Amino acid sequence: MSNRYAENIIICIDTSRSMFRSDYSPSRLVCCISALKKLVKERFRIDPSSSFAIIRFSNNAEKLLNFTNIEEDIFKILDSLSIKGTSAIGEALALSIKLIIEELRKIAAKVHKILLISDGNYTKTAVDPLKMARIAQGLSIKIDTFRLSSGGKLNILKRLSDVSSGKYYYNNDEITLIDSAVGFANSNIKSSGKIVNSVQNPAFLRKIAANLLRVQDLTKDQEQRVKQIKGLADYKKCSICFSDKDIVTKGSFYLTGRYCPNCQTPYHIHCLSQWAESSGNAKLRSSGTCRCPHCYYLLKIPTEVSQAQRLKILTEMQSSTVPGPKSIEVVSALKIKASFLGDEALYNSCPVCNMIFEENQEIVKCGKYKCGMLYHFDCFSKLHNSICKNCGSKLEIR
Repeated sequence: MSNRYAENIIICIDTSRSMFRSDYSPSRLVCCISALKKLVKERFRIDPSSSFAIIRFSNNAEKLLNFTNIEEDIFKILDSLSIKGTSAIGEALALSIKLIIEELRKIAAKVHKILLISDGNYTKTAVDPLKMARIAQGLSIKIDTFRLSSGGKLNILKRLSDVSSGKYYYNNDEITLIDSAVGFANSNIKSSGKIVNSVQNPAFLRKIAANLLRVQDLTKDQEQRVKQIKGLADYKKCSICFSDKDIVTKGSFYLTGRYCPNCQTPYHIHCLSQWAESSGNAKLRSSGTCRCPHCYYLLKIPTEVSQAQRLKILTEMQSSTVPGPKSIEVVSALKIKASFLGDEALYNSCPVCNMIFEENQEIVKCGKYKCGMLYHFDCFSKLHNSICKNCGSKLEIR
């Protein structure tokens, strides 16, 4: 097993009316089921770490089995397949990619493949199969195809495999179909020590990353799970800074707190972003994503957080210390629209009037390192000698 890649394989099988034809005796579908059983049995013999899922498609696409390595369950689903309707290949590939994305969010180091089995006669629908193949290529998912019979003039199955760098298997009888099944079963030979289809494109990484959950997004079951894991006292405390109060915005957890959608571990969005910056993974940083520190689920960092961090660096570069009559530190302050700061402004309140900030309001931000206190522009003019109420520095708008 050490010389093979562990694979998650989606068997995506055509169950449309054309699969009833008897040029493969007794029918195309029956021969495909026999070949797939041979494929699964042979793969588990040489590499039991692989897993299979099953999607069938006719008028629509339907997931029949999630990833499993239990041979009996796979065979039971294959034996239950029946023929009806047309052939929606586009929908089948879309559902397959959706299922794989859920797996890609996990840290499990497996290669993901789609094995598409059809005669190549497909129904044109709103979902373009070639578009799905290009998405699969961007996610480093190979689409291997088994083609039955000569099919139509447009060899859609070969095009799908070519676009996604998969392998195309042409079959013209039951014997070659079995040969293809055995060949596919033995195809996961390692050529290097690296996972061959990890997502490389930062844009695709961000697209597949999961959104963090807000406090109000939790279902009752998820809320109860958080309470069980963390204890009631820690229900709304960040698992990185161990506090309810956000160290950046000074706001409560209800405003800037989020939960991992996979394990429900709580984080402040700014704490999670800072943890991601220190993780050393340049590919994740450039994509605006990170792995959950608890379960390693792929998470999307809100764009407002990265914008606020860039602005913080800018204001700190502008700050300077000037000796005053009482050696009060003079710090530059930035006048800006609240909407530009995103969460940093919208999840905070002015320390002068204790009112929240509206998106179209002008605000003043303290440039002091580790302060960053925000004021309404009108409230800032009421400060005594322009002294920041949080850090005591004299603020000068520049």
